[in-house]
Amino acid sequence: MKLCLALLVLTCSALSAELHIGQKIRLRSVNYPNHFVSRLSNGRVAISDSGVGNEWIVRRGLVGTGISLESVTGGFIRHRNYQAWVDPQINQDLYRKDASFTVENGAAGRGITLRSVNYPRHTLRHSGYNLWINSSNGSDLFRNDSSFIVEPVQCWKWEGGYRLKTKKIGKGGSLEKMKKEKKIRDKEEIKKEK
Repeated sequence: MKLCLALLVLTCSALSAELHIGQKIRLRSVNYPNHFVSRLSNGRVAISDSGVGNEWIVRRGLVGTGISLESVTGGFIRHRNYQAWVDPQINQDLYRKDASFTVENGAAGRGITLRSVNYPRHTLRHSGYNLWINSSNGSDLFRNDSSFIVEPVQCWKWEGGYRLKTKKIGKGGSLEKMKKEKKIRDKEEIKKEK
């Protein structure tokens, strides 16, 4: 029992290290590494390499458990008829359930997998580039299709303005470590200029 509890704490800690409420992220496909979970112009959610509509804000699960992913342009990822859409938020119990997911270790052995709160046998996965919720068929393809690498999106000061910089945090990495490394690089650049 103590071993199981220790493993649960370790697993939860590892996952919470990747996602934080209020954090802005991109989700990279494990098996299509140039593709990110993106909002298409028609509201569907798919993996895309266009670089448009692929930033999300991690929110507490709208249903009160898990997480919800809000598009930076508004609306939340939700499933509707098993298809993933970004719909404007409405005050409806079904919407809150459809837009809430629990976070698990990636089924492919890396990244994360998002499990539907109201269809607990179903995970978010891409198929034909579109995102759906499906129950696993046990294949390697399904495990890869339902696994995503979390990449935090950061805003770094640059020449009097701001630019977006996305950086993947690998094992043992942290935002604090990245900020310290940035400060060191900035100091080194200042020394070079003198």
